[in-house]
Amino acid sequence: MTEPKKQASPGFEMCAGGIECAPGEVHPWHKPAMPTQEQFKSSPAYPVIVTPNPMATKQAIDGTADPQYAVPINQGPVTINSAFFEGIMEIHLKGLPNSQKAVFDGKKRHFQIMCQGRFKRPMSAAALCMGQEFVKPGQGPSWVADMLFNAAAKVFSNSTQVDVAAELPYFMNPVLAACQMVNVSRAGSAPGLAEAQEDMSLFSPALADKNGKPVSAAKRKKWCDVPKNLEGLMLDTEHVYTFHIWQHFIDFSAYKFSVGGLCNLDLAGPLNGQPLQLTVYDTKAKEHMFSMLVWHERLLYDPARLANMQAAQAVAEKLSKLGTGLKWLLGGSK
Repeated sequence: MTEPKKQASPGFEMCAGGIECAPGEVHPWHKPAMPTQEQFKSSPAYPVIVTPNPMATKQAIDGTADPQYAVPINQGPVTINSAFFEGIMEIHLKGLPNSQKAVFDGKKRHFQIMCQGRFKRPMSAAALCMGQEFVKPGQGPSWVADMLFNAAAKVFSNSTQVDVAAELPYFMNPVLAACQMVNVSRAGSAPGLAEAQEDMSLFSPALADKNGKPVSAAKRKKWCDVPKNLEGLMLDTEHVYTFHIWQHFIDFSAYKFSVGGLCNLDLAGPLNGQPLQLTVYDTKAKEHMFSMLVWHERLLYDPARLANMQAAQAVAEKLSKLGTGLKWLLGGSK
């Protein structure tokens, strides 16, 4: 007989780890990284601060494991050393005082991550995923969360793993099926971090054309989006791997989520005190390649946050009235 699910005390929510949290409170697993309001005010990327995720216990950024470290964004590369990867990473977010125009001009994207380095151990290609894990329930009906998870996941791949009912609700996408550029090079001949071009011909002959030239990123994503194609394939320790990741649905500078003008949701309320993540994860070994928390001042210190949470509930109710058509459009019927 299964144990009945533990219920939270009145006025609290049951969160990951069986921990009770107040609505809007930062989960204890994230709290070591929580910025102060003074840190937000002095941030060159105000109103945003990016910190390491304390749940990624084996990573060091720029040589430190301090969860309070403000990871430089829009400022060039940082070093990363984690459980199974070592290299450099550069994070760019649009719409901030220090955003670099050249990165975003003429492009739809709201963020871009570039990462380059070598794996410390052979890594299952199918298990290397990127996405979000959540430690608290969101605000609003569960089907709305399911719809938003599927909508966000649908941006990247068809082989998305989504579970809004898990202890840690998540969506994860295989990196090779989702990220916009992957380059595999021999050690000593790797391209510059920003200059790298799509080339996975050293990873699999299937990702080269009949002349031995690399196939396009679109063809690589389509091929890697078929699970059986990645079965048994490993990312090795000999080559240098470069990844470019970007998307245009989440605006971190405003903390808003938008889908084609049909859904424009302020995330400060619905996220319920938990920051968005920039995460790449080994779903088999349960280890992080890297994981960053993207904090926004309004998520923590907005005087109107309670009103925002109530507004989020109202938005969810309005979305409910739109019926199954919108759910299907945003991926809820997957």
